[in-house]
Amino acid sequence: MDPAATFATTPCNRLLGLRLVHRAADRVVVEQPVRPELLQEEGVVQGGLLTALADTAAVWLLWPDLDPSRQMTGIDCSMQFLGAGRAGGGPLVVTATPLRIGSTIAVAESRIEQDGRLIAKGTFTFLLRARRATGGTS
Repeated sequence: MDPAATFATTPCNRLLGLRLVHRAADRVVVEQPVRPELLQEEGVVQGGLLTALADTAAVWLLWPDLDPSRQMTGIDCSMQFLGAGRAGGGPLVVTATPLRIGSTIAVAESRIEQDGRLIAKGTFTFLLRARRATGGTS
């Protein structure tokens, strides 16, 4: 699997205009331009979209290195909004780093900056488990 190609062709990433800048086991960097359609009523980037950006970086920190026999699913996230993402500024840049990667639980932190200013950070917790069979009835 080529992580950069997979990232670039993922529908949600394309919709949001996300770009994978750097990907390693200890750090992921993703950029998102601030487009008018990302702004809420007060003219700043909507918080749910900041959360999606932070979550995407956390996922890409872990998912590409996951053994094919395993899968992951998000079980918790916590965001702190510390500033506003603004139109007219540079791109939003999120950096995700691992806080803990165990055999069943992984926790990552994502920090979002714009023009060198911290605007949000989040903690994302994932359950790691054996891959379940697909298809059939539940």
